[in-house]
Amino acid sequence: MRRSTLPLIIALAVSLAGCDLAKTISSSSYTRAKAPVLKVYSASDGGHKYVAYVVDISGNEVVISDPLGKSSHKVGDTIEYMAQKIEVTGGTKILSYTLLK
Repeated sequence: MRRSTLPLIIALAVSLAGCDLAKTISSSSYTRAKAPVLKVYSASDGGHKYVAYVVDISGNEVVISDPLGKSSHKVGDTIEYMAQKIEVTGGTKILSYTLLK
């Protein structure tokens, strides 16, 4: 690790220590599913990659993100994804989709 990034990481860790995210999440669940790819989104910038896929979920076009940017599926391929539902104290409900395979 470069010396110049260490103070930044320490500052981030200290600031997050006061944030108690676990107390704000009232429930969380997930399901795994598969769907064919309808469209592929990708970008790169200085060696950094972004990859996401559009699939149909219950009649809705949904973007499934590949957080590592390492996949290379094509339109028509079947992907496996995780749908995560999170309820946060105060009534906010979050739905996210992440590529698994």
